[in-house]
Amino acid sequence: MADEPELKTSTKQKVMNPLVLAWGFVLIGLSLTVAWVMFSEEPVQNDANKDQPVTINEDLPQTTITIPDVNVPNSAPKSINDMAIPAEEPSVNEMTKDILATQMPLKAAPNQNLLIEGQNGLKPTLGPDGLIAWKEYARPYEGPEDKPRIAILVTDIGLNSKSSTMAIENLPGQVNLAFSPYGRNLQDWMNKAREKGHEGFLMLPTEPLNYPDSDPGPHTLITDLNERENLSRLDWIISRVGGYVGVVNHMGSKFTASEEALTPIINDLKDRGLMFVDARSTRFSMAARLARRASMPRAINDRYIDNVMTAEEIQKQLGELEKNANTFGAALGIARALPLTINEIATWSMSLEEKGIDLVPVTAIANRQPIK
Repeated sequence: MADEPELKTSTKQKVMNPLVLAWGFVLIGLSLTVAWVMFSEEPVQNDANKDQPVTINEDLPQTTITIPDVNVPNSAPKSINDMAIPAEEPSVNEMTKDILATQMPLKAAPNQNLLIEGQNGLKPTLGPDGLIAWKEYARPYEGPEDKPRIAILVTDIGLNSKSSTMAIENLPGQVNLAFSPYGRNLQDWMNKAREKGHEGFLMLPTEPLNYPDSDPGPHTLITDLNERENLSRLDWIISRVGGYVGVVNHMGSKFTASEEALTPIINDLKDRGLMFVDARSTRFSMAARLARRASMPRAINDRYIDNVMTAEEIQKQLGELEKNANTFGAALGIARALPLTINEIATWSMSLEEKGIDLVPVTAIANRQPIK
């Protein structure tokens, strides 16, 4: 019995020693954490500023241009904080300011004196006192006669809200927009475009060689249909929206090569005071020749700008347009309303003044191109 107190004391010591040891490890760990925070050389919050996109317009988040689109050499740092933009390149803010300066509002459209009731609603017609749609709705241009001119037509407006808004807001006002007849709220899109200075064209779905595997959509003009049936389809198409200066064929490698099928369409559009853009989906297209024969204002596509969707290829095609304009006095390029294309055209447009070339609306090159 005399040994019992010593036994209890010894047992208590064995229990307490591990607890003291554990608390010691906790204190050491806390000390190391505090030291790491105090002496760390790079705060964590700096990482949030790295690799952020540059935007053309702060109000339009969908218009972001990522770092590779700024044409920085591969050896350049990838962080925005470290990236040096070359002096000869306009800054994003400067480019936005210059583009906004071109977006002057055009007169309200459509003019009720240039509309007539058709099978499917109001459609264009000649107005009183020589009033003509392609001139009434045109963006004014008073540049020098001898200066090379380039016009750009961006298609598929009205099909996608984000890309349509991006094209309207971020492209120079001289750039024309082509509206799909299958888009929704087309008159709203037309009104928004004209408020920013853009002339409007209406896309005309026409039969390609591999139809129906490639199908432009309902109401496509078809060579196998008779004149009356195609004119009825045309009536539906041209009644979709008002205020456009003319039409541009969408596809049509078969239809535009058929003089018999195309002639009544050209004559009908000419009698409505419209302009025709020959998209030249085939070298056999008769559209420009038939328009000239009908004394209809015309323009001819020289380049599809973004058939290959890379910045390098788009820049290459824009360069080819410059060569055409310098050689023949006028050139036209067609592109789609896609973010990369819009960004590249917007940036390229800022370089034309120093090259002695005018960016102009399509109506400013009417009948100026040779028919090859």
